[in-house]
Amino acid sequence: MPLCAICGLRESASRDHVPPKAIFPRPRPNNLITVPACFECNNGASDYDDLFKVFLSLQASAHSEIAERLFNENTIRTLERNQRLLNTIREESRQLEVTDANGQLTTATGILWNSEAHDSVIERTIRGLYFHHQRIIMPENCELRVQFLRGIPENIDQFLGLMQEVEIGDRQVVYKYYIHQDDPRHSMWLFNFYNAHWASGYTKPT
Repeated sequence: MPLCAICGLRESASRDHVPPKAIFPRPRPNNLITVPACFECNNGASDYDDLFKVFLSLQASAHSEIAERLFNENTIRTLERNQRLLNTIREESRQLEVTDANGQLTTATGILWNSEAHDSVIERTIRGLYFHHQRIIMPENCELRVQFLRGIPENIDQFLGLMQEVEIGDRQVVYKYYIHQDDPRHSMWLFNFYNAHWASGYTKPT
């Protein structure tokens, strides 16, 4: 049995979706990516996947019909089952002043993401996609960092021409990546979820 693509330590017992399939409403895209995963990495991540789905759909539902469907068909049921999470979201949400597409100042509800769930999902996704593209587990002597973004930062913008782009579904997820040919411990990753949420990550030698 191959080793788990996520932890690189235990034997794989199944295949895990990267990014998680929970963020796609049915019918799900036919080009979802899976990698070998151990029981602990696959099943132990389901709670974070659910949280990521909830916060992503809350943020993206106004930007995409598919994201709105994700919210109506999946997220509402999750929040009905998890009243504690629903109460937390209500308590931590804030009314913010934003500029709309016409340049007019308006108000919108700002949702505070669960950062632990966000970073865990992005890290697992990067590890899985690294294996998917390289066919090897990410080297142990790599440091992996992830970041919650509000857009494309300048320090990544200059490298976009080097990065390959992959679309999943009807652009529900678009990610760009670059893995250094001579030293694959260096890599960069940029994610756009539903054209509403950005995240990034990079690896470097320790």
